[in-house]
Amino acid sequence: MIQGKKRTEAEYRKLPEDSSSSLKEFAQNRKKYYKRYILGEKVEDEEDTKATIIGRVVETLLLEKDKFDEKFHLSTVLNAPTGNMALFVEALYKHNKSGLFKEFEDCLKEAYKDSGYKLPFETILKKFNGSDAEIYFKEITEIRSKGLTVVTLQDVQNAEKIVEELKNNEFTREIFELLENSNPDIEIHVQVPIENYEIDELPLKSLFDIFIINHKTKSIKVYDLKCVWSVEGFTYDYYLYRLAYIQAYLYYNAALDFKSKNEKYQYYHVDFPSFIVCDSINYFSPLIYELSSDDIQDAYVGFERNGRKYKGVKEIIEELKWAKEYNIWNISKKNYEKQGKTSLWS
Repeated sequence: MIQGKKRTEAEYRKLPEDSSSSLKEFAQNRKKYYKRYILGEKVEDEEDTKATIIGRVVETLLLEKDKFDEKFHLSTVLNAPTGNMALFVEALYKHNKSGLFKEFEDCLKEAYKDSGYKLPFETILKKFNGSDAEIYFKEITEIRSKGLTVVTLQDVQNAEKIVEELKNNEFTREIFELLENSNPDIEIHVQVPIENYEIDELPLKSLFDIFIINHKTKSIKVYDLKCVWSVEGFTYDYYLYRLAYIQAYLYYNAALDFKSKNEKYQYYHVDFPSFIVCDSINYFSPLIYELSSDDIQDAYVGFERNGRKYKGVKEIIEELKWAKEYNIWNISKKNYEKQGKTSLWS
């Protein structure tokens, strides 16, 4: 969906089709998938890491700078809490939001337990009261309910440096120069939604960060931007750990679907997608991780690395379609068909 009015990200999120995010959630926690996507309940996600927050700021400043205020709130404190105080503030936010405790004092005590502080509770309370940490807590309590992410000036300044690095780095500048310099041979689009395509008869949607159509080479290419703690450890620390191979496979098929539905691109080649990976503290050089045909095949059928098995998109979709058809969410298809009897190593 490139022609015509492009959907907003919020509109895209409301579309009913599954996505790489929902498939990943089903693969990791089908109970959470069932609550979020079947029952339509609001499910509390794990708190964002600093890297993911910086990554979203980088993505917005780089690709959709005019939408910053729609996604973020700039905190009045220069620096967000760190260390145990950061854990304390996030735990306090969680307990205060849950409504399980009638008194705020009880929330404070539970947050103290969760934070891992060794100092006495009274000492931590004195450090918290009237501090920037308390201001930050009040901000996230108010702002997160509005669907915004609280960021500090330091976060934004750090993200701006990463953006400049991506634009000027010898390995990535050629891609980002296309965003600012017109080229009649190349179309470049950002935040592109591809809707209602299918893999194994499951309706899907994807949202490309960067989508390039090169009329000179007759090629179509998708890039996804990732901001991580370890650029050179991306393969194991992110691609495998966060099941990003699911996203890669879906993006490749979404691009193929785009080509098949647009006759003028009939003779264009769809390249395998790549991940542009930057450092969340802007120390290490960004790298472009390119996928091969073997990577795409593995992502579909499943594979094993260092003794661990990773389910492929084929098996995940098969499991999901079965769960939807029979409305069974508390056991896998394989174990149901085995009548609840399984081996230790299956």
